[in-house]
Amino acid sequence: MKLEIKKEGKIKFFVPTGRKITKKDEVFYNPEMKFDRDLSEVIVSILKPKKICDCLAGSGVRSLRYKSILDNAEVVANDKNPKASELIKKNARLNKFKIRVENKDANVLMFGEKFDFIDIDPFGSPIYFLDSCARAIKNHGNVAITATDTAPLCGTSLLTCLRRYGIKSLRTDFSKELGLRILISATIKNFARYDLAFKPIFSYCRRHYFRVFGKIERGAKRADKLLKNFDYISYCQKCGWRKEGIFEKCGFCGNKTSLIQEIYLGDFAQKEFCNKILEKWWSIVKKFELQGKLEELPRKEFEYLPNISRFIRTIRNEQNYPPYYEIHKLCKLNKKQPKEMGLLLEKLDAERTHFSPLGIKTRKSFEEILKALD
Repeated sequence: MKLEIKKEGKIKFFVPTGRKITKKDEVFYNPEMKFDRDLSEVIVSILKPKKICDCLAGSGVRSLRYKSILDNAEVVANDKNPKASELIKKNARLNKFKIRVENKDANVLMFGEKFDFIDIDPFGSPIYFLDSCARAIKNHGNVAITATDTAPLCGTSLLTCLRRYGIKSLRTDFSKELGLRILISATIKNFARYDLAFKPIFSYCRRHYFRVFGKIERGAKRADKLLKNFDYISYCQKCGWRKEGIFEKCGFCGNKTSLIQEIYLGDFAQKEFCNKILEKWWSIVKKFELQGKLEELPRKEFEYLPNISRFIRTIRNEQNYPPYYEIHKLCKLNKKQPKEMGLLLEKLDAERTHFSPLGIKTRKSFEEILKALD
C-alpha cells in the first residue's frame, strides 16, 4: 500500500495514494468530507468531551483532529481492519499524539465501555451501530451520526428504507429534508427503547450524506416527550400540497394523497447551539486576524470555514418551519413561472433552506404560496 502525506487542520497524516473511494477500500479516507471534519472539530471543541470514541476511524484523521483540539481528552480510534489500525498508529506517531488505537468490530468495542462522545461515520447506513451506541453513551453525552445511504432515505429505494429504518420514504419535492428526518426519527426511536432521549442539537444534509449531532438524556419521560414531536405527513404528488396529519384527499386539488409514516417534525437543530458554533467560528477568524494571517484562512487550516458561517446561519433560521418547498418543482407541477427568490422570500415571509438553493420555508398556506407565484 503506497502512502502520501496530507494535511488537515493542525495535523499531518498518511493516506493511500490517489485511489477512487469505494466501500472495498482497506483503509478509508474521503477528502470530500473535509468540510464535515472541519465543522465537527468546531462542534467538539464546544462540547469538550472527556472520552471520545471514533468507532469507524478508517485512517484516523477525524480522531487525530479531535485530539489536536482536546489534548486532555482520551481518544479511542477503532477500525476492524488491521491495516487501518496500523495506519492510525503511524499517523498518531507522526503527530506525536497519544491516542488509544483498537482493532475491533465497532459493536464489540462499544459493548464494553462508556464514552462521553461517540462518532459513527460508516460507509453506508449507521443503523447497525445504534444499539451498541445507546448502551455505550454516558448520560448527557453526545453522539454524532453520518449516513451516506441517501438513495433509500430520500425515496429512491422505498423498501430498503423501510427495511433499514422502519419508515417507508416517498419521492417528494422536499426529499432531502425527508431523508434527514427519517434518519433522526429512526435514531430517536432506537434510543427511546433504552429509555434515552436523543435530542438533535445540530443536523444537516450536504452533497451525498446526512449528519446528525444529538445530546443524550436518560429517562423514559424525556424519551416520551421527544416522541410527541412525531406525526404523519399527507402529500399530494400531483400538485405538491402537504399537511401534517392523515388526509385521504388533497386539500387543494382533491387528488388522492400519499401518506408519509410518523416521522420527527421538531427542530433538527437548536438555535442556541447554532449561535455557539457561529461564536466559535468568529473566534477562529479573530485569532487569525490578530495574527495578521486572515488571508491564509481559506486555503490552510480551515479551508471551507468561510462558507460555514453562512451555512450555520441558514440552518439556524430555517428551524420551526414545515418542510421546504422546492420552487421550480412546485411551478412545474402547477404550471407556474418561477419568480425571483428574493421577492418570494419577502412576499411569503419565508426563509432559505440549506437543503436546496431553490427551496424556501414558510408558514403561509399552500394557496398563498401559489398566489405569490402568479
